[in-house]
Amino acid sequence: MAIIKPFRALRPNPFYADQLVFSGVDNVFYFGINAKEHPLLPLKDQLETPARLRPETDQGQQLGYQTVTDNLKNLLDLGRLWKDEKPGIYIYEIVHRNYRQTGVWALTSINALEGNTIKIHELTLADSERRIANYRKNTGLEGSPVLLTYQPSVEINRIIAETCTTHKRTSIGNKKSLHRIWKIEDDHTLKQLISAFAKVERVYMADGHHRLAGTCKLAEERQGVEYISSLFIASDQLQILDYYRVVVPNAEIPEHMLLERLGKSFSILPSAQPVKPECPHVLGLCLKDRWYELIAIDQHKPDTVLLQEEILAPIFDIKDPRTDDRLKCIGGENALEETIAFIKQYPTGIAFTLCPLSVKDLMQAADTNTILPPKSTWIDPKVPYGLLLFQHKIQQDAISNHHYD
Repeated sequence: MAIIKPFRALRPNPFYADQLVFSGVDNVFYFGINAKEHPLLPLKDQLETPARLRPETDQGQQLGYQTVTDNLKNLLDLGRLWKDEKPGIYIYEIVHRNYRQTGVWALTSINALEGNTIKIHELTLADSERRIANYRKNTGLEGSPVLLTYQPSVEINRIIAETCTTHKRTSIGNKKSLHRIWKIEDDHTLKQLISAFAKVERVYMADGHHRLAGTCKLAEERQGVEYISSLFIASDQLQILDYYRVVVPNAEIPEHMLLERLGKSFSILPSAQPVKPECPHVLGLCLKDRWYELIAIDQHKPDTVLLQEEILAPIFDIKDPRTDDRLKCIGGENALEETIAFIKQYPTGIAFTLCPLSVKDLMQAADTNTILPPKSTWIDPKVPYGLLLFQHKIQQDAISNHHYD
C-alpha cells in the first residue's frame, strides 16, 4: 500500500510567484545576498544555492545553511512566502507544449521503501546522498518533490477530475509551461484519496532516487524524519526523455583501438549525421566529430547496463559510475544538441547516445530487482523549485495531530 499524508505547504505569494519560481536568465548567487535585501531573487537561489557553494568546507557549509535559514525567515516575514494554515493534499498539473500531466502531490512514508512498496531501479551517487541528507538535516527543506509512478487507478482519476472541476486553482507559468495547483483540505475527500492510494500495491520511483536515499540516510540518524514530499503521476502519463553519456578520458585513446574494442560487442556502422537512437540495443557513438551506430550483439540487457558492462567498465575502466568524474550525463528534450555542444568544448570527449527507457521497462526493472546504473532515466515533469515547499521541522506537529483513518 502507498501511505500518503497531507502537509502544510510553504507557497509563494501569488503576487510574486512568477519571479520567485521562474528566472528569465541564469542567476548567479553572490555569497552574502539575503532575502531581505533581494526579496525577488528566485527561491532556488535563496534556499538551495547557498548550500552548494564549492569548495566544500565545514565553515562554508554552516554559513550556507545559516544563509538559507535567514532567507527563509525573511521571505516569510516579508510575506513573499505563505504557509498554509491547514494541511492538505494537492492536485498538480503541468501543461507543456507537447503534453499535459496531472498528479497528486502529498507526503509519502519512506517506511514504504523498507516494506518494498516503493520500488527503485537506479543506483545513486554516494556524495549526492550525503549532501542531500546534510542539507535537509540543517534546513529541513524540500523545494521539489520526488516523482513516483503507479498503475492507473479509476478511483484516483475520479477524485482528481472532481477536484479540478469543483476546487479553486492557482496558476503560474512562463513561456515553457503552465503549472496549476488545486488544494484538497476537506476531511471527506482526503480520506477518500488516502484510501484510494492505500489500494495501490506498488509505487515506482521515477525521479528522485538521490533525494529518497538522502532522506532515508537522514532518517537513520535522527527521529522525526518519516516522510518525503512526493508527486504521484500515473504510468500512462509518464514521460521518459533522452539521457546520454560523455566520457572525458584522462588520456586520449587511439580511434582504431577504441573501434576494435567496441567491435567485440557491437556491429559498427558509420553515420553521416548524429545518431538519436529510437529503439533499444542501438547506441550512438561520436568520436572525433564522426558518428557511428552501435548495434548490440547481446540484446538481453537494458541499454544503460550494456553501456556500463560492455564499454565503460572494460574499455575506460569506469567501474563505479557513481563516483567517476570522467563520466558526464546530459539529458532532456535538448540532450542531443547539448551533447554536441559539450564535445565541441571538450574535443577529447567520447559521446554515447541511447534510446530512452520505456515506462514498461522501468517497471519491469524495478519488479525484477534489476538495479540500473545511476542517471539511467530522464523523467518529465521537472517541477520548478518552490511551487510547494515542505519543511519537516516546523510541520511535524501539524502532521501528527491530523489523523485520517
